[in-house]
Amino acid sequence: MASGKYFNKGVKALDAPHVGHVVRETDDKIVVFGGGDDRYDIPKSEIKFTSGNVLIDLPFHEIVRKYKVSRAEPLPTGKTVADPWTLPGNVDLASYERQYPKSLFNKGVRTQDEEHVGHVMKETDDKIVVWGHYEWRFDVPKSKIVAAGRNVILGMDYKDIFQYKVDRDAPLPTGEPVEKLGEE
Repeated sequence: MASGKYFNKGVKALDAPHVGHVVRETDDKIVVFGGGDDRYDIPKSEIKFTSGNVLIDLPFHEIVRKYKVSRAEPLPTGKTVADPWTLPGNVDLASYERQYPKSLFNKGVRTQDEEHVGHVMKETDDKIVVWGHYEWRFDVPKSKIVAAGRNVILGMDYKDIFQYKVDRDAPLPTGEPVEKLGEE
């Protein structure tokens, strides 16, 4: 998806100066991570204005009431070449999974003490970039992964994840700017 129009921008409500930051953009919605475990999947039709920030045309309590979802839910996907519904022809999910069997993208990340860390936003040969709570970002070596199924399980306790915390605006492990995530 060649977007980036909203990615990584701050989000405000009519009566709240900080709802969170946009971590994903699809054709019809933005996904906002707020403080703590807050996540809001907000339709783009609710956006009133965009400049340095995204202003949602609702008071904060209405955003919570209408659009709050569990942060542990999988992130919605957009129109990327890896989405099975955008590949040419009729592609069933089993065919898609055979074609992309090792992708960790979009999986939830948990520690061995069963704490939710965030979601994999980028995967390189040796690291995963995880967007977590409180606008935290962790660049974790793949060598720390002990299992991968519906979630990626890290072989460490939650308190140990902070040794991999980086500034969320820092360049990706590939050297690309973080805004590149909005285009993938």
